[in-house]
Amino acid sequence: MSVKLHQRPPFRAEHLGSLLRPAELLKIRHKIDESQGKPSGLEKDLAAVEETAVKDIVKTQLDLGFHAVSDGEYRRHMFWGSFFPGLDGFEEIQNPDIDIFRLYVPDIDAFLEEGHKPGESVICTGKIKHVGSTYVNEWNFLKSQLPKERQGEAKLTLAAPNWYHLRYKQGKAYPKSVYANDEEYFEDIAAAYRAELKILYDNGLRNVQFDDPNLAYFCSEKMLAGFQKDNEDADALLDSYIKLYNACLRDRPADLHVGVHLCRGNF
Repeated sequence: MSVKLHQRPPFRAEHLGSLLRPAELLKIRHKIDESQGKPSGLEKDLAAVEETAVKDIVKTQLDLGFHAVSDGEYRRHMFWGSFFPGLDGFEEIQNPDIDIFRLYVPDIDAFLEEGHKPGESVICTGKIKHVGSTYVNEWNFLKSQLPKERQGEAKLTLAAPNWYHLRYKQGKAYPKSVYANDEEYFEDIAAAYRAELKILYDNGLRNVQFDDPNLAYFCSEKMLAGFQKDNEDADALLDSYIKLYNACLRDRPADLHVGVHLCRGNF
């Protein structure tokens, strides 16, 4: 029996969604970063700068005739946004112990090669539950800047569901007192994504893209050698991530277009 692939994307080509940030936005974010988590008094100013930057980049894309218009990810500190910290059961951690990481995963390895260690991360500390969308306000503002006939083409990028799993050593991504194995952990991750996608869909989103460097990392010979040294099965883990995606998209409406960006070459 042959499998019929989806061969009718909304358009033939699109940009990735993450766009170069204007100088004013970079400047104010740098000042806020210098406060090291303490109130800087610039948060309201940041919101205004972000709003202007998004309006400007949306107009630029429309003027150039782009279809998959995005907000450039201008409201995010990093490309994956705040989906995971917004879930019950995840916490942001500062200066984590290096021993919890797979040191051969390319983004972790890149830090180490530069003489640094990850200064912050997000990790599961309890039962995972979706308690509200951290993406929907980004989407609704983007939508408000578009003619109604163009809203169905606009794109929102999402964090990869495996983002805070691959980087951690086996048994370190979640407490064993909460999840007995990866299957239980992935089940709740998938449920959270289904809840998020439903909210976004109900607000008019019809084009989403998962940003997933992790899948491309499985082409790294250095990473695969690290898995082998740890007596772990990289192929089985990759298969589990594919199953995780299928679980996240299990209830996908037929008119919701989904893409995956592998970010090849970033690391």
